[in-house]
Amino acid sequence: MFTCKPPGRLCRVAFRAAAPAALTLATVATPQAFAQGREQRPPAFTQEQVERGKSIYQRNCQDCHGSTLDNGEFGGAPLKGSYFRQHWGSGDVSALFGYVNTLMPPDRPGQLSAQSYVDLTAFLLGNNGYAPGTEELTADEDAQRKMTMKK
Repeated sequence: MFTCKPPGRLCRVAFRAAAPAALTLATVATPQAFAQGREQRPPAFTQEQVERGKSIYQRNCQDCHGSTLDNGEFGGAPLKGSYFRQHWGSGDVSALFGYVNTLMPPDRPGQLSAQSYVDLTAFLLGNNGYAPGTEELTADEDAQRKMTMKK
């Protein structure tokens, strides 16, 4: 069991252990969308989802990733800016959602509700320059694969 509480190194260890799985998710999800000739579109999510995601983030993610998504005390990777763009910016929403849903938080991966993971994903998108709209993000993997994160 991993924890983001002191001594703190466990968050970093958990992230390093989870990185290969994230790479697998990203490389599996993205080519499928293009191979099937699906029309790509920007991510769809609402401001309400961003607000709900913020609350979920504060309760479950902030200890490792920090109050500004890039100043975590316990070794969590930055969740905004160039690091986020480098790791997620060339894929689709299903890769990001799949990673978060499967591997986070490291001390209890997959234990949040599906809606919590959807709202958390919307929060991350909203904090990385993607614009909220009127359509809610859902946990539907096919719909997420159509949502490119390329800007």
